[in-house]
Amino acid sequence: MLERAAEGVDRWVMPEAAMNAYVIASAGEALVVDPGTLPSRASALREAIEARGDRVVGVVVTHAHWDHFLAMETFSDVPSFAHPAAIEHIHAHPDEHRAAAVASLHEGTEQGTEVELWRMQVPAPSVPIEREHALLVGDLRVTLEPLDAAHTAGDLLVHVDPVDVTITGDVVEVGADPQWDAESDLRGWLSVLTHLRVHGRTTLLPGHGDPADGARLEHHRRLFDAQLASSELPEGDAAD
Repeated sequence: MLERAAEGVDRWVMPEAAMNAYVIASAGEALVVDPGTLPSRASALREAIEARGDRVVGVVVTHAHWDHFLAMETFSDVPSFAHPAAIEHIHAHPDEHRAAAVASLHEGTEQGTEVELWRMQVPAPSVPIEREHALLVGDLRVTLEPLDAAHTAGDLLVHVDPVDVTITGDVVEVGADPQWDAESDLRGWLSVLTHLRVHGRTTLLPGHGDPADGARLEHHRRLFDAQLASSELPEGDAAD
């Protein structure tokens, strides 16, 4: 179900990983940010958008993690945008992402979900965003901003003006601590947090959880500072 996240932006919370798909809409046009995992759910999202009279003009993927992009085939008829590193990763590892999605399934998942995951196509976004790129969606100006390595090697911010909103992908998370793995760059992520503090809009819409503001950035910063301090202890030493 579409619900208002901020002026000009609605969200649809996908059951898989409680991921927020966002819809930026104005004057009969709609831009989808992160279509989710399953084409069947993305199709329901698209039907809801079109039922209210909006035409989907494009789709954005904030980064190459399965819960955010696997349902791309639902929007194969419109331009799709992502960081070049995200596009490269999706091209190179479609089965890896399918397997990660299957591994996340839990008891009670609808029958047929695993079959859908293995049968569906996994197209990569078609338009690489190598530098800031502005789009008009109705009366709204949407700026796509590629980042240096942080949560992944290919994160993308989506700024929406004049409504003063930044969609962050998983660079910011709410309701749970941010997630990182061997491909994350915590020092780069700290730089992104500083950048968001200065250049992010007032309302931050995360990949998971409710809207936030700059205070959430400080939560992340403290977590990363502690992790980096711990990892830099000399070999054989232990934290107190």
